[in-house]
Amino acid sequence: MAAAAPSQERQLTWAILARAVLHSVNGVGAAPGDLDSVEQLADQLTGRRPDPMSRTTVGELAAEDLERAAKVGARLLTRDDSHWAALGFDDLTVADAAPVAVWVRGHGVPATARRVGVVGARAITERGERITAEIARVLAERDWHIVSGGAYGVDALAHRAALAHAAGTTVVLANGVDRAYPYPHRELFDRIAESGAIVSEYPPGSGPTRDRFLRRNRLVAALSHAVVVPEAGRWSGTLNTAGWAHRLHRPVFAVPGPADAAASAGCHRLIQDRRAEPVTTTAALLAAINSLSR
Repeated sequence: MAAAAPSQERQLTWAILARAVLHSVNGVGAAPGDLDSVEQLADQLTGRRPDPMSRTTVGELAAEDLERAAKVGARLLTRDDSHWAALGFDDLTVADAAPVAVWVRGHGVPATARRVGVVGARAITERGERITAEIARVLAERDWHIVSGGAYGVDALAHRAALAHAAGTTVVLANGVDRAYPYPHRELFDRIAESGAIVSEYPPGSGPTRDRFLRRNRLVAALSHAVVVPEAGRWSGTLNTAGWAHRLHRPVFAVPGPADAAASAGCHRLIQDRRAEPVTTTAALLAAINSLSR
């Protein structure tokens, strides 16, 4: 039997905590460890203001967040939900990086699916495009649910391959689930929402910032049972995602390129640092990820 949906009051409670953490109200920086203390903590925070100049309270902002979410068919997923742990978010607790809650727009993230992160360079080469498209196609055809960040390059190619082969896909954003960034991907995100999910820990209406891109990477890693990097430069933000995956004991696979290829320098770095296993064929990749325990 499916678990009962949280009441509106309970959802508001979590939305208040999510807002308080976002603004570090009263030093709150993480989710409470005891679910029984959630309402008590929310009661203490609801009348606080996110900053001294604000005329709006945390509670008022949280109520507005829920209204915005409802308008785009999104909901707040919390640790009250029975499949929260199955989505991997509890694993972030060991690193004091677990989200208080996440906003989800669309069909939802399947808790029982085999999920693989496919992430990499935004400024992708023709070689990288071919490799990414082939990897994503093979994974999608075998019912792997593809998780990525919705950016240009590798991310968008991976999402589109999943959609083209009727496989599930989840995009994790560094802004609200009601906003498209990059904006040209708005139609892609709408298509993803029809059969997959758009996920963010930031309230509807929120815009992206550099630090939010880095923080969203940990959610990509947590949601994935394994992470694949088809192409990445030496300073690519993808290395941050791979680092989180390594920290969370998710296998990471990287595709090596020519020794002098700047576009593959990040993949080489991951392999040299033993934070990723090299894969040179899709058959080798499939053999590796299919051996993962479910």
